[in-house]
Amino acid sequence: MGWLVECAELVWCVGLTVKAVLFDMGNTLVKYDVGSPEEVFCRVLASLGISRSVDEIKRAMVNAEQEAKDVNLVSLYGKMECEEYWHRWDSLVLKYLNVAENEALAKLVHSRWFDYVDCTLYSEVKEVLLNLKRVGLKVGLITTAYEEEIALILEKANLEKEIFDVIVGADTIKKVKPHADVFRYATKMLKIKPEETVFVGDHVDADYKGAENAGLQALLLSRRGENKEQGLKTIASLKEIFANIS
Repeated sequence: MGWLVECAELVWCVGLTVKAVLFDMGNTLVKYDVGSPEEVFCRVLASLGISRSVDEIKRAMVNAEQEAKDVNLVSLYGKMECEEYWHRWDSLVLKYLNVAENEALAKLVHSRWFDYVDCTLYSEVKEVLLNLKRVGLKVGLITTAYEEEIALILEKANLEKEIFDVIVGADTIKKVKPHADVFRYATKMLKIKPEETVFVGDHVDADYKGAENAGLQALLLSRRGENKEQGLKTIASLKEIFANIS
């Protein structure tokens, strides 16, 4: 019954200002049960018979990221094909782990990556998405993952990509959050104005401020009470979207 009341209230609100709610993916809709990239990397290497600790991989990733910046690889994220980008990145990590033949091995790491990524939906996600659509709102997804990675993650999390009216990944327009064009592209595809759109994410700069700078309304998801900043509209659960749209 509570949902019916909230939805009825939302119908009234939607008629005024809001026509769509867009979401970040990681830590907003989907939780990664393995945790960090270095933990996944550790599991993949173990499957290949290579033993490295999570701490060793973490240090290697720090060094790899610095070299990736020095050689402008980071700036090509989203602009380069997904497979090629991660081959080059994984090769750098393997180099700093002192693994021989790192370029050939990098291809194996990439091919096995999602076999060792454990992800699930937060409990309220499907209910919230379906209720938003029931009251006539469009829903969308904006994330920094590549489009092919988005498809794999949604499949593993058991969320049909067809539920979204628009999906924007790193390679969709070759730009990533918090670039304003990423958010505006989504609203353009939905044929609505930025100010008629709410974006929900867990990161202050990339999600909340990025959306606001693009002219969208924003909600910061903070399930554990972290990232609370004065002046930001914060929710502790996706179910609170209904009470915060106006």
